[in-house]
Amino acid sequence: MSITQNLLNKRIQIEDQIATVRYIGPVPPKGEWIGLEWDNVSRGKHDGVHDDVRYFTCSVPNSGSFIRYSSKINTGRSFVSALIDKYIGDEAGKKKHKNENEEEQYDAQKDLDTLYWAGNTKIEVEILGFEKIRRKQRHLDRLLEVGLSFEQISSAGKPGEIEATCPNIIDLNLSKNLLSDWETVDSICQQLKKLEVLRLNYNRFQALETTPKFTGFSNLKNLSLNYTRITWDQVVLFEPCLPNLENLQLGFNNIKTLSSENNQEANNKKVKGFLKLKILNLESNAINMWDEIARFSELPNFEILFINNNLIDQISYQKGEEGKGFPKLRYLNISENKISDWNSINELNKFPSLQELRIKKNAFLEDEKPDEAHVSIIGRVKGLKMLNGSIISSGNRVDAERFYLRMCVKDLKKPTEEIEKENPRFKELCEIHGTPVADEISVKAASGILKDRLLALTITHRPSLEGEPIKKVSKKLLGTMEIRNLKNLLQKLFGIPSSQQHLIGIINSQVGNVSQVEIKDNLRQLSYYDISSGDEIIILTTA
Repeated sequence: MSITQNLLNKRIQIEDQIATVRYIGPVPPKGEWIGLEWDNVSRGKHDGVHDDVRYFTCSVPNSGSFIRYSSKINTGRSFVSALIDKYIGDEAGKKKHKNENEEEQYDAQKDLDTLYWAGNTKIEVEILGFEKIRRKQRHLDRLLEVGLSFEQISSAGKPGEIEATCPNIIDLNLSKNLLSDWETVDSICQQLKKLEVLRLNYNRFQALETTPKFTGFSNLKNLSLNYTRITWDQVVLFEPCLPNLENLQLGFNNIKTLSSENNQEANNKKVKGFLKLKILNLESNAINMWDEIARFSELPNFEILFINNNLIDQISYQKGEEGKGFPKLRYLNISENKISDWNSINELNKFPSLQELRIKKNAFLEDEKPDEAHVSIIGRVKGLKMLNGSIISSGNRVDAERFYLRMCVKDLKKPTEEIEKENPRFKELCEIHGTPVADEISVKAASGILKDRLLALTITHRPSLEGEPIKKVSKKLLGTMEIRNLKNLLQKLFGIPSSQQHLIGIINSQVGNVSQVEIKDNLRQLSYYDISSGDEIIILTTA
């Protein structure tokens, strides 16, 4: 067997580009070639076909090419080798100064050693200061967080050497290495008994065929597999090895389904296992049906779900679950999907614990005014405490619910039964805020609720608090506007970079007193500083 045959399905690196070896063998007109599937698709020239003959298959079209074997191919190194190189550094490369007086000051048994240059046993390099390096190496056992991303790691090395070198690692980043199989990762993790956080982003693993019996992942709480092209079937096979998993990251993998391709009987059933899972990230995949997501509804500790940037067009709470589905889900990010109707928002009101929602850039918002859509969502989903990053105060909620209630009856000809069908919270809100009168006055009042939330402010740019205004602008702003967004607006209006703005609020009380407040927290809303209509915001510039 040639040396290249050992590379089949392995990961290699050429300069700064990583690829998986998919084929080794003859390709006409002559000679042996290596067929690669590049991680960087732009490096590819085809998908494994040459002169109408398929030699291998790529998971992404046009990401393949053929190369000759050469010394430029990096097949990787061991975990400990990369660790020492990263955390001890170039001291291991210092050469001995040929000074006889110096030599007499050192113990040759402790401070001299021999290294082979670049792994070539014919070239010996004598090293000075090796005892100091050993002392540093002994300190590797104190490392708790280790980052070894893009370090050409392909193996666990000699048995036991990881545990002997750095046994206390809790958080480990092995992203973008040359790891090609789960057995190697298990061998690494078996030696790290305290490991809780593992990042394997951008690696490509050979597919599991059956449920493995790995033991190295039993303590893991956080596992990140973004950009690995893993399928949900593979995750299901791997799940029994992850009894303590709380946070699973599966973003950017082109996952289209959470159903099993191999077990059709299980496709209509709920996801089992994952008993401690709290956080799941499925962002930037290709999931197009909420029914796929609904399969997670019985997970007992599931709290946070990222499904932004997928293809979901509708949300529906499972019939018959009656508040039991997703019992602890408190955060949902479904921005940048294809949600097309307001009924999907009504369905979110059925989730018993939902408190924080992000739902920007969806189809149902395209024809809506942003401010009206914002308060309408709040009115429809009673448990929300934060929407698209903005805190919902009790006052915001009252305004939003009244606005939403009046908007429900703006069609004067629509019967009450139809209104209640289209707006499930209508009856509940009528009991809280009173039944709106369906006439022109109440319709005007509906739009007035939004106007009431607008603060009429004077904004002045001054050289100092007592100085004359350089420029003055009158503006109506929402009290829910965050200070960072306000600063961006002021940058456009006054031409002052947001980083150089020092904002002071001049507040007029009802009894005629005037007070000053420094507006400095970029994540707070304007209403936090008790700014009201008629008040002034002064902009002072800082260097």
